[in-house]
Formats: sequence, C-alpha cells, structure tokens
Amino acid sequence: MTKNATWDTHVHLFDPRCFPFARNRSYTPGPASTQDLLQIMKVGDIDRAVIVQPSVYGNDNACLLHALDTLGDRARGVAVADPAMLGHATISNMRARGVRGFRVNLVSHPEARNGTRAVQDMAAALAGSGMFLQIYAPIETVLRHVETITHAGVPVVLDHFSGIEAEGHEGLLNDLLHHIASAPVWIKMSADYKLGTDRNSAQKRARSMIQACVELRPDHVIWGSDWPHTSGGAERKARAFGEIEPFRKVDSHAIPKLFETCNLNASKIRKIMCDNPMRLFEPGRAR
Repeated sequence: MTKNATWDTHVHLFDPRCFPFARNRSYTPGPASTQDLLQIMKVGDIDRAVIVQPSVYGNDNACLLHALDTLGDRARGVAVADPAMLGHATISNMRARGVRGFRVNLVSHPEARNGTRAVQDMAAALAGSGMFLQIYAPIETVLRHVETITHAGVPVVLDHFSGIEAEGHEGLLNDLLHHIASAPVWIKMSADYKLGTDRNSAQKRARSMIQACVELRPDHVIWGSDWPHTSGGAERKARAFGEIEPFRKVDSHAIPKLFETCNLNASKIRKIMCDNPMRLFEPGRAR
C-alpha cells in the first residue's frame, strides 16, 4: 500500500442475496456490490476504499468482512458491534482482516438515547487496540457529548461534516472545531448533498465547511463519498417495510471537485486524499 494512494473513506455495501438484512432495519436499500464499488473507484481514480457497516446489517459484519477478504489491500473497514462482545481475540481477528474502527450510531440505533454511555463503552473496549471509534450523530448530539469524545482515549472519527445538515447553523461546526482543536478527533467531509435543500445551496455550504475544516484541522480531515447514497428523510418514513429505497442520484466525487474552488493547493489536497487517511487507517505504514 503506497503512501500516495488516494482514499475514499466512507462507502457502504449491500448484498441482500448473500447477506440478508436485519429484520429490525429502518429501510431496505437496493444492491450495491463489491464490483459496483470497484467501478465507482475506477471512475474517481480512487485506490483504497473504507467500507462502513450500514445500519441495515446491525451487528452482523459478515458482508463487510467478506468484502474485505475479497478486496484485500484495496479496502479497510469500520464495523459495528456490542462493545461487551469485543474481546482481545475478536478485535485482533477483525483487525487482521482489515477492520480499523468501530462505529457508534447515535441516529438510528437504541444507544442514541444514551450517547455518553455508548461512546464510553466503545472507547473502553477499543483502548490499546490501535482501533478508532467512529461516531454517526447530529452535530447537536456531538457537541452535547464533546467532553466525552475529546477524552475518549482513542482516536475518534466524526461522520458527515460532524453531522451538520441543511437545518444546522454553520457556527456549530466552528464551535466544534475549536472544542477539538488539540484532540485526536477527525472530521470526515462526506454527504455534502445533506447540507442544503438544493444542489446550489448544498455546494455553497460545503465550500464554506471545507475551508473551515482545512484551516482549523488540516491534519485531521479526510474525505468520504458516502456511496451509494441512501435516501432517508420523510420518504423513508412513508415507505412500507421491505419496499426498496432508491439511491440518490448524486455525484459521488462532488466534494473533491470543490477543492480547487476552495483555494486548496496540491499539498492540502494530498493531505485530505492521501496522507491523512494513511495516518488514520495505516498508522504503522505512514512514514
């Protein structure tokens, strides 16, 4: 794995034919296979992808692990598990297969009701393992638990611009960036289409947030496409259980295409796309 490899640090896979979805899922996506992923990587000139366990699989990481076994050095993973079940042997085995972190979902999972406990329990389970903790939560929730996050004792990755969406005030992101200024907390710039009610407003906010993240956390910011772009929103709630939810038709590489318009030079872009993810996902190789 070369140091200058380009990374997409947030994709999902859905293979219901081989790996059935959880019965208590909140939506039913269409298929998104390993071969589909390789194609989108080819189109975007991406060398490495990080597969993030989606909520429709719950704690069953079989689909994720199968993909990691198949893709080898081209992929790494972020799994989901009950921290009480994460013993040394389990973590070591999953790390050997390419898992580098575990995700806490404070949006669609029961632990959302007690975010501090969920973060503390996972951080304790991962302590000393070399794994990071990834958090999916609205920015208001992230700020509410910011002391727990900054003192987690393991690296923390915050999904989707730290959970700020169309309704969130940009000042919340700046508040967060100052709170985490000296902590091992990473911001993942992903799901830009959630930042506004239309493409133009979303891109305008994305530019502003990219500039803020790079200015204040240049060594702790990464990019992820969020491919294949599940929908959510009111449409999801209105769908009958089991009805297939269509993916959004958006540009998977929209954020990197904004970098030059954000006045990021080649060195800063290389940090986001190559150097920073290498340090996070392969710390032993990032020299």
